[in-house]
Amino acid sequence: MVRAPGLHPEGHRFESYITHMKIISHSEQETFNLARKIAQKAKGGEVYALSGDLGAGKTVFARGFAAGLGIKRNINSPTFVLMKIYPVRANKTIKHLCHIDAYRLRSAKDLTAIGAADYLGKKNAICLIEWPERVKNATKKNKIVVTIKHSNKDQRIIKIK
Repeated sequence: MVRAPGLHPEGHRFESYITHMKIISHSEQETFNLARKIAQKAKGGEVYALSGDLGAGKTVFARGFAAGLGIKRNINSPTFVLMKIYPVRANKTIKHLCHIDAYRLRSAKDLTAIGAADYLGKKNAICLIEWPERVKNATKKNKIVVTIKHSNKDQRIIKIK
């Protein structure tokens, strides 16, 4: 069964009780729009583990997610600063989007060192973690795994569970 909050790959709506999804994205715009729709259904406290090879579309997903929360700023991968916090003003519950690039981290302890514990799993925040395999077991609560793989030059297979 395909599961996601109120989404269907062909644009049809299905129920929010759905929790797993596999989609083929044919463009960056489709990936962006998918993430934007998912963000619009977010409740707060979720941690999205964005996994995929370099150039797979993790940051495109992050941009779409930010747009879905009403963030108008340009979203870039925080590769060198490790974590960026964006204020969310268009949501009553969610006040922060925490975007982490864990590629240069060695363990979940490194997340604590950069201050991520202030946001991980908190009801007033959503966290997006690129390269989550670098900080395994950093969080199990409210974790949603988003795996993005190249299918061909323009297509991506996106699995959400």
